[in-house]
Amino acid sequence: MRFVSRALLVLIFAACSGPTQVVEPAPLPPAPPPAAAAKGDLPPAALRGLLTAHNQLRARHCAPALAWSRRLAQVAQAWADRLARRCALEHSRGRLGENLAAGTAGSMSAADVARLWYSEVRGYNFRRGGFSMNTGHFTQLVWRSSAQLGCGASVCRGLQIWVCNYDPPGNVQGNFPRNVLPQSCRASR
Repeated sequence: MRFVSRALLVLIFAACSGPTQVVEPAPLPPAPPPAAAAKGDLPPAALRGLLTAHNQLRARHCAPALAWSRRLAQVAQAWADRLARRCALEHSRGRLGENLAAGTAGSMSAADVARLWYSEVRGYNFRRGGFSMNTGHFTQLVWRSSAQLGCGASVCRGLQIWVCNYDPPGNVQGNFPRNVLPQSCRASR
């Protein structure tokens, strides 16, 4: 554990057991201009900053904006509530992409959570690509093929737990170079 900005942060990586199996996806459409907003459900006010921050950070890597999904948010909230009841952090092991974080309740805004995950960019090797337990939050956040986002938050004994789900999921082995682009927006391979 480490202390950052007066918050005890605990990070659980986007795929505890590593990347998912290779899947041959359809070709990616070109990324829209950064100002374009994705259509979707309206997130609750407390989580709106998470969607906005995700889309701003994704635009740096030419990833299209995510649309808010009420369905994914319900799944994320149910998992956040379950984790809070047990006061534990672990992945749901579902079929969605998932990022988790926890910190002292009230110490991080929703946007701060997205920026925390994004900060792993410093450790990502764009030339090599691939999954790493040290950069899995970042790669899921900017994964170009992910189109929908839904998040939830809950509190346990002063610890705020954040859960975000992504569909389609990211961190798919063999697809990193085309889905995790550097800020130049040129694929590394």
